[in-house]
Amino acid sequence: MAIEYRFFDRGDEALIKAAEMPLEGGVAVAVRTTGYEVGTDEVVQMSIVDFDGNELFSQTVKPQNIEEWSDSDAAGGLLPADVTDLPELFQFEDEIIELFENASIVVGQHIGFISEIIESSWVSLPSFEPFDLIEQFCASHCTVDYPDRPAAVAALEGIAGYYGIDGDRESTTGIAQVVASCYKRLIAEHVAERDAKGEGHWAEYRRKLEEAELGDKQLQAAKRREEIKANRINAILWLCAAAIFSNLAVQLNLRGFDFGFVVVAAAAAVFFAVRWVMCLYAMYKLSRQK
Repeated sequence: MAIEYRFFDRGDEALIKAAEMPLEGGVAVAVRTTGYEVGTDEVVQMSIVDFDGNELFSQTVKPQNIEEWSDSDAAGGLLPADVTDLPELFQFEDEIIELFENASIVVGQHIGFISEIIESSWVSLPSFEPFDLIEQFCASHCTVDYPDRPAAVAALEGIAGYYGIDGDRESTTGIAQVVASCYKRLIAEHVAERDAKGEGHWAEYRRKLEEAELGDKQLQAAKRREEIKANRINAILWLCAAAIFSNLAVQLNLRGFDFGFVVVAAAAAVFFAVRWVMCLYAMYKLSRQK
């Protein structure tokens, strides 16, 4: 029996963040691999599509260091004999890097695993904005059986079924296209929920946010005033100490005391004067803060 999902009521901050995820300029990526062990297994098939489902990259490749693997789900039925004469993934590194660099967001099911297994195949990916479809769907949906809990388990097949999306999930291009469609529906779901709350709700939300920000600013201003006050008191004390020891050094020198005592008193006076200057500088920096 298929798991039935429903949208989970999220907090305002999380809802806004999800509703504002990009729907333009992003890509979806899917891979087939020799297995699921990062650092050992490698990619045998990889596809990248844009959010309209247009294929931007699709290659079946030969692993660089793995010659044998079992006929498993990970490889999508591909066997070593099927890729013997094919190029290796690193030969397409420049093309892959360009697509990742130019994407506003990169979406995939288990995107962390995908990026790590691509790098295990000797492709150094640039920094990019990742979006894990499975993780984000689980965070924003619950099941019919547990309506008050975020979904703990979800798979692409179940997510596609929830959104009524049919597609080819046999090839990596087809999988990437389903991922892109599910991502768009997921964001649209958040947008619809945001809009359904109405302008009155969001006006009140913004008012409370502004009040909180104002409170933080007032708290910071009060803290700065206290720090300035403390530094002012310390500056007076350090100045008094510097004056006292300066006078002591002069008196000791005039009265013919041992030179060592005079030096110690003068050094103490210099130390206290330096601390006084430091307090003045701290007060200046605090007064410049906004």
